[in-house]
Amino acid sequence: MLSLVCYLWLGVDTARSMARSMAGAPLRLMHRLRLPRGLRQCALAAGLALLAHTAAATEVIPLYTYYADLPFAVSGADNITAKLAGWLTQRAQGRYLFVATQLPRRRLDAMIHEPHWNGVVAWANPLWFGEDVHPRNSWSHAYMMDANLVVSLRSHPIVYDSDRSLEGLRLGSVLGFSYPDIEDLIKSVKLVRDEANSELQNLLRLKAGRVQVAFLQASSLPYFQQALPDFEQWAYIAQKPRTVFYRYLFTSQGQPELMTFLNQQLDVLRTDKDWQSLLGTCELSVQHAPGPRKIGHCWSKLP
Repeated sequence: MLSLVCYLWLGVDTARSMARSMAGAPLRLMHRLRLPRGLRQCALAAGLALLAHTAAATEVIPLYTYYADLPFAVSGADNITAKLAGWLTQRAQGRYLFVATQLPRRRLDAMIHEPHWNGVVAWANPLWFGEDVHPRNSWSHAYMMDANLVVSLRSHPIVYDSDRSLEGLRLGSVLGFSYPDIEDLIKSVKLVRDEANSELQNLLRLKAGRVQVAFLQASSLPYFQQALPDFEQWAYIAQKPRTVFYRYLFTSQGQPELMTFLNQQLDVLRTDKDWQSLLGTCELSVQHAPGPRKIGHCWSKLP
């Protein structure tokens, strides 16, 4: 009621102007202003009303990642999930507040099977989740190309040609991750899957000889090369990636306005040079003899 009186007393334009300026000011600063007591109270009330309206109008959207390793894990100081959340929030101009949120894959799977769950899952691909659960209209445009690399020991290198190259091996895989193209090998026990919580743990187990092969996201390679200074000395990356794939965002059904916004921003992101550099993982050189090999150009091949 007080804020309404203020609007009537000061006039709508004047009250809104003072509210915007004073709502962000510390309370003690307002007492220092040489304004009549009643005017100060009105400005404060109008400011609080404006802040409450702004907060109510902004929809908080969790931006989920289930990856436990950089560059996607929220725990990392240089993670791109938080950067994407910040960029989307800035582009939303008060409409949405995106919050980078870490969630293990199995908990994520349970959540997205609930009706009307809230949020956006980042760095995903329909092949890993099943389009029966998430129809095509719940998925964004592709915004990143990445690759799944096959890593083994230099002392026992795996020359990967197809998934048959993995037969008879113990694979270090990530808990909760989906590998639909090798499920038949795993079910027939031609490939033994030995799970860990992260790709980093699998690389360490590979180095220790506990597994014979591991999969690695090309986007994670620079971070592991920093985390494991001797990586190049013992790790062998097959010349041929196991898969080259696109990454998408997806939401629950019934959020067409949010998906329209996401697709509009991803179209901008795909032409942004800073993001091209940040997400240009398919330009990474893959270690093999006799020299480096390019996986391809991320941006020209996006659908």
